[in-house]
Amino acid sequence: MKRPKIDTSGTEAAQKAVADAQAAANNLSKNFKADLGTENLTNVVAGGSADAMDANVGTPRRRRATGAGLSSSLGIN
Repeated sequence: MKRPKIDTSGTEAAQKAVADAQAAANNLSKNFKADLGTENLTNVVAGGSADAMDANVGTPRRRRATGAGLSSSLGIN
């Protein structure tokens, strides 16, 4: 007599979901334990200028290529 083949895909999916939930819970627990008491401060070094930091001044912007996207393949203008 042949044994009927039992579908275990639902059990495997449930086990994967439980493992994913456990990993998320561990990550959340780790994040809660992190020390967030320090202030978020920036370090500013004197002596620079705004002109030196802005490298995009004077360069023209590129136009987006048209006609190759999803809207053109669907006929949406």
